[in-house]
Amino acid sequence: MPHAAINGAKLHYTDTGAGAETIFFVHGLAFDGRMFDAQIDHLKSRYRCISMDLRGHGQSELSEGGYEMDSLAADAVGLIEHLGCGPCHFVGWSIGGFMGLRIAIKQPTLLRSLVLIGAGSMAGSEADFGFKMVPHLTRFFGMGPVIGALMSSMFAPTFLKDPARAQQKEMWRTRFRANQAMGVSRAARGVIAQSSVDEGLGSIVTPTLMLQGEFDNVLPMAIARRTAEKIRGSKLVVIERAGHAVTMEEPAQVERALDTFLAGLPNVAQAASA
Repeated sequence: MPHAAINGAKLHYTDTGAGAETIFFVHGLAFDGRMFDAQIDHLKSRYRCISMDLRGHGQSELSEGGYEMDSLAADAVGLIEHLGCGPCHFVGWSIGGFMGLRIAIKQPTLLRSLVLIGAGSMAGSEADFGFKMVPHLTRFFGMGPVIGALMSSMFAPTFLKDPARAQQKEMWRTRFRANQAMGVSRAARGVIAQSSVDEGLGSIVTPTLMLQGEFDNVLPMAIARRTAEKIRGSKLVVIERAGHAVTMEEPAQVERALDTFLAGLPNVAQAASA
């Protein structure tokens, strides 16, 4: 499996599909790039699709430091440059979206578009008490004690109570259990320590789509709406029946929204002639 040495850490990524344009996917806390499997399968016939595992997650190296949001954003920038895939369409879920906002503000030439999923401009103080316990529980007791909380916070009741999704639910419980507990702990600390980037949202010129689960209890709808209002021309789409993990709960809705958004953007040839 491919890895790249970026900013002092060995980061795992996948690179599949074909097309003149690249979509770069970044996951969030306690997940890995596989959370985008359905979307990559849907898009890979038309786009080059790259997903990365955050440091301390999936098959990426557990490092001592580098989990602050600016540092994680720098990891994504480093991998985009390493793979020569910019400007790209950046799709970030939760932490991935926090990273995407920082790139759009500071290094917009690397992005062709920005898709924020369950993400917005928030300060760490806006995280709820339960989330603030994650770094301590995972550091001292491993992943076991937080698996139930992760399932109930990431997925909506409609998903959790659906017997047809039993295999999918068990798959993610198994993946959570196998995760790098210290990586999750350190990344959670990075979320809690982050500062709001509200002051930079007005400078974003990258076309932006925001997707928010109807029942997302991790990223409040008020934060999503506040962020959308401050990014000129952005569009907020609510994914019905979904919680925070919309890419797995309601993949068809997410893919329709992505298709519509991407189809409305200038393609490479049009951009070159502009």
